[in-house]
Amino acid sequence: MNTKTLLSLLKIKKTYGNFPDAVEHISTDSREVDRNSIFVAIKGHQADGQDFIPDALHAGCRFIISDRYYDTGDDAGILVVKDPEKVGSLFAEYIYDFPHEAMTMVGITGTNGKTTVSTMIHSLSRAMGKNSAYLGTNGFLINEDRQISLNTTPESIRLHHRMDEAAEAGAEVFAMEVSSHGLKLGRVSGINFDIAIFTNLSQDHLDFHPTMEDYGFTKGLLFSQLGQNMKERKYVILNNDDPWSEKYRRMTPHEVVTYGMDESGDFYPTDIDGSLEGFNFTLNTPEGAYHVDSPFIGEFNIQNLMAAIISEWVQGYDLEKVIEAVKIMDPVEGRLEVLDKTLPVNLIIDFAHTPDALEKIMDTVKPFAEGRLIFLVGMTGERDTTKAHAMGEIASRADIAIYTPDNPANDDPAMLVKLLEAGAGSGNYRSFTDREEGIRHAVEISEPGDTIVLACKGREPYQIMENYVKVPHRDDLIALDAAYRKYRPDEYL
Repeated sequence: MNTKTLLSLLKIKKTYGNFPDAVEHISTDSREVDRNSIFVAIKGHQADGQDFIPDALHAGCRFIISDRYYDTGDDAGILVVKDPEKVGSLFAEYIYDFPHEAMTMVGITGTNGKTTVSTMIHSLSRAMGKNSAYLGTNGFLINEDRQISLNTTPESIRLHHRMDEAAEAGAEVFAMEVSSHGLKLGRVSGINFDIAIFTNLSQDHLDFHPTMEDYGFTKGLLFSQLGQNMKERKYVILNNDDPWSEKYRRMTPHEVVTYGMDESGDFYPTDIDGSLEGFNFTLNTPEGAYHVDSPFIGEFNIQNLMAAIISEWVQGYDLEKVIEAVKIMDPVEGRLEVLDKTLPVNLIIDFAHTPDALEKIMDTVKPFAEGRLIFLVGMTGERDTTKAHAMGEIASRADIAIYTPDNPANDDPAMLVKLLEAGAGSGNYRSFTDREEGIRHAVEISEPGDTIVLACKGREPYQIMENYVKVPHRDDLIALDAAYRKYRPDEYL
């Protein structure tokens, strides 16, 4: 990409030094740049990109973007702007030739359900014969090739890398989770979404958002940023059961399709029947009624599935074919996932870490728990602790509640556990300051026929400990190890 062309995109800027004639790459990571790259120095919460300019220059980089002057010498140039990340995102659009324009972009926002809905869309797109990409909490997928992703919604320049990779690999659909952090920090600014989906809104991230109103209206940016160009066919898919949907409806001129649990939605279910093996129901649609056999557990997953089905329908796929594909979909990893169904206990993991999500898990699992229900929850460190009391109370409705920390970071694990205990009342609970100990205890006290729910982490592969050190940790692997030792000792040892 011609450097003069990039610089001409900005009216307000200061330039120092000598720039290369052209660049091919842009990054916020000094380890990823070379003589054909731009290094964008972003000041973050834990590190200042300015400190890594020497590393970028040492790697041969000759084009720096920063919000402050730095003497790059005669062999490189520095562009000083007010918002380096925003400018870097703009430049990435041009360097990678607007990769989102080559794909159907589907953005999913909401407190809960983002991972499930986006993964369902990815699976259905594959079933419809499309090359597809997914980006979110469970990583980055192009078709079946998975890479790790550190943030639900990556910083904007990294996001452009991902979109470019997907477009270069031939992806026709790109389904991504859009977090409130990503919206408020401008990480998705400029992305031309074709379909925007809202799942629900409940208390979360009040360590980042000052109020629930701020949290809710930040989510609304996804819909307002769809733009006013009615020549572009865009669709908004809203959960009719959530009152925020009416606000979001007014934020966009594009066509709105609703789903919900009663007939006020454009899509709604009836004749619901289910177990821990899956749910089946009649899906009522503008084109008639269809029987759905779903491998997903819980009524909230009926809502998630409806959102995913609608996203395929508005793209022009035949509803009957889409619904037929639902039968062969795999459960979403770490989302109400039953581990090894040959065990004599129901061992379930889930990512639920808000009161609303935990309530839904409890309401889903408890009716099918033939033996005792053992329910483990964890409180996250350095986050909104006002939800801990409600989380502890919900878990205490089980026969046995177990409280642990979850990514304690620099908070005292014992303090986090006490916050959960405050909601337990006189319930039967046990507490552990080490999450692995709590998981192993849950399995050790179980008996055949019991149901064990390990909430809050799903398949997240780490614990964030003191000084933000990420320590390897997997709820599912720990639980399975404990279960095999208890129930299959001869076979396992």
